[in-house]
Amino acid sequence: MTCGNCGCPFHELKPGGDILAGRDLACLVPDAVRQVRFRAGETLFSQGDPSTSLYSLSSGLVKITSLTPDGREQIVGLSTPCSLLAGLQSLNDDSYEYSAIAETHVEACRIQHRDLLRAVNGHGGIALRLIAAMNAQLAHSRDLMRAMGQKCAAAKIATLIGVIIPHCEHRRSRYTLPFSRNEIANILGLSEETVCRQMAKMKRRGILYAPRGKIEILDWDRLEAVAREDYPALA
Repeated sequence: MTCGNCGCPFHELKPGGDILAGRDLACLVPDAVRQVRFRAGETLFSQGDPSTSLYSLSSGLVKITSLTPDGREQIVGLSTPCSLLAGLQSLNDDSYEYSAIAETHVEACRIQHRDLLRAVNGHGGIALRLIAAMNAQLAHSRDLMRAMGQKCAAAKIATLIGVIIPHCEHRRSRYTLPFSRNEIANILGLSEETVCRQMAKMKRRGILYAPRGKIEILDWDRLEAVAREDYPALA
């Protein structure tokens, strides 16, 4: 089975390797995979559903949500192309402990848990790729926790932008922002007014331009400096 999803951990081309233009390489777990698509707003799986599959995105963004005790939706993670697998956290669980919802149009490989684990048992190389995917998920979770941590408002927003935009696209300037200012505020525990004000300050400093629904990174180095709190306070 050939596959163009070069960012998938189970693609024959190792993640981070040079993508061969115009060439589809083999999937290492073809018996476990089915290619699927979701429109923005559609659910990949819901909290409490039987845990049967994980998803490797080739395009789009998926938000990982959990219901709070009072019934509110809390965004607890993101899945993007290039490395992160939606559903990986529930690989060995009977049911999903969270929901996965397409924030944009999504194309993905749906990988059956049972068939993947069978392949892992018979192929050490696939097991190493699964471990690498788990490490990438942990690193992403740490980045998201830092975005929601004790940083100043500007650093939180800059960190989250870096998390939202896949690392493989960090040198591309223009990107469709999948979250509203209000959703960003909810993720970070800020007010919508604060998010708008800080993004306006970054615009005045020539760091980014963010009209409604879009974002253009004008200076990645300075955005990353803001995220690290190494940049002078935004006036």
